[in-house]
Amino acid sequence: MSYVPMALGYLALLLVLAVAFCWLNDRFTAALWRWRNPPEKLAADRRAFEQRLLRPDWEFYERHLQRPAPYALRELFADHKLLLANGCQYDDIHYISTFEPLDETTLVDAREWVGCDFVSFANSDGDSIYLRPGPSEPDAVFITYHDGGDTEQLAPDVSTFLQRLHDANRSA
Repeated sequence: MSYVPMALGYLALLLVLAVAFCWLNDRFTAALWRWRNPPEKLAADRRAFEQRLLRPDWEFYERHLQRPAPYALRELFADHKLLLANGCQYDDIHYISTFEPLDETTLVDAREWVGCDFVSFANSDGDSIYLRPGPSEPDAVFITYHDGGDTEQLAPDVSTFLQRLHDANRSA
């Protein structure tokens, strides 16, 4: 008697059971997420986020920056249409996924991997875009990539950042 057909049968059964388990687990997880996040809750969360976004806490932000907020940043946060857009192009590489509220909740504890804590004012697919705090820091705009912690300067100042943002979306 050959054990090969029987072994192949058990292997096929095991494969079918694994696929069925994964499919059922996926269905269960999705149903659980929908149960915990009904449309009313998602809409309320979105409204709360938008209220935070449209009401920057300039006093906190300037205290965090240890200097006055750049005028161009105030100009950006006064443009509610841009802030509430569902993403916009910045340049050939970076896409602004969302703008972030300027408040204490957005403060990122990044001293270990970036060298400073920061308040992100935007993100590009999860990569934080921010100004470095410090009274003698320039108003250069930085991006830190979440998948490696690398940081680079995105723009020499917020005015340039805002101009590039407007230019990229005028031609789009």
